[in-house]
Amino acid sequence: MDGATSGMAGDAPPIGLGEELAEVLDAGGAGLRLDLQPICAAASLAPVGYEALLRWEHPERGPINASDVLGAAAAVGCDVALEAWILVAAFRLRDGWKAGGPYLSVNVSATGVLAGHAAQTIRAALETTRVDPRGLVLELPEAAVVRDLPAARDLAAAMRVQGIAVALDDFGGALGSARALRDIPFSVVKLDPLLTVGVDLPGPDSGRTRAAVAAVVEMVHALGATAVAEAVETAEQMRALRVVGCDALQGWLLGRPGIGPR
Repeated sequence: MDGATSGMAGDAPPIGLGEELAEVLDAGGAGLRLDLQPICAAASLAPVGYEALLRWEHPERGPINASDVLGAAAAVGCDVALEAWILVAAFRLRDGWKAGGPYLSVNVSATGVLAGHAAQTIRAALETTRVDPRGLVLELPEAAVVRDLPAARDLAAAMRVQGIAVALDDFGGALGSARALRDIPFSVVKLDPLLTVGVDLPGPDSGRTRAAVAAVVEMVHALGATAVAEAVETAEQMRALRVVGCDALQGWLLGRPGIGPR
């Protein structure tokens, strides 16, 4: 994931952007869109899923960085409305695809997990779109899961009742995430690029990296989940991640965000 929907707000967004975003959401979201980045099977490179990434083409400011959109939403209190728009838009996209095709993965915001409003927002989006939940995966950001494990556990359980698979995003970037894997039965675990960096390099250090990543992948498999490596940008990375047992790969080498399947 590229931080499009799951991170917490960082630097202050441009002045006035939040008010403009609130008006856009009130008017139905004109200018907002979701680009889809493929998640490909490691062996065949065929797309098994797509991740929805938020974009905003502002008529005067041009493309707005996703983190600025999140920060602007938080600054004016329309972050719940923004997440609702993202979920409904994503679910409608998936509902238009062939049954049994690739899954669509959508990020749940850190604030949605920590503030406790995500489950209600997701249920409302399901009711609005009537999408088949079996084609959906919801990604929970590791930082939020580790920060409030009980809240994340409750949200994951609520999603499983709805028939939606749950993924742990950016695994390996925060302390305490191994406990989250033990306590929450995730269907997918997406490996943080910090965990896999150097896996393709020669020398003894890369050997240690490959051994560490292989051990993590083995643990993920033992817990009944699939392991997805993020930020794959070179053929060398792809080959190394196949060797250590990753099930699927995501990154610019496999495909940049676009419109997805039709």
